[in-house]
Amino acid sequence: MKYVIIELTDGNIRNSHIYLSKALSLFPESSIGGENLDARAEEVEIHYGTGHPIMTDIAGDKKIFRKRAWVKDFFSIHELCAGDKIIIERTGGSRYHLFPARTL
Repeated sequence: MKYVIIELTDGNIRNSHIYLSKALSLFPESSIGGENLDARAEEVEIHYGTGHPIMTDIAGDKKIFRKRAWVKDFFSIHELCAGDKIIIERTGGSRYHLFPARTL
């Protein structure tokens, strides 16, 4: 699997996170950490449209990206709301690209 489509929820928008349950198979097991900062894992590189990638691991207990401040920017830049879909694409190694799934 090279990419996954995820539908955003009200909770995603309100709490600035993305549920990764459907996308976990895209990520190396080594990038999935524990529930707190002491249990961090290897970071992956996330590109989301700003030109500045984010390095983060996945909080395994919640199945969300551990660093989340950038997610609010991602939602805002792309004017996303609940019900919209995004694509998480593995572009090589530990590099990923997140972008809106637009309908015409």
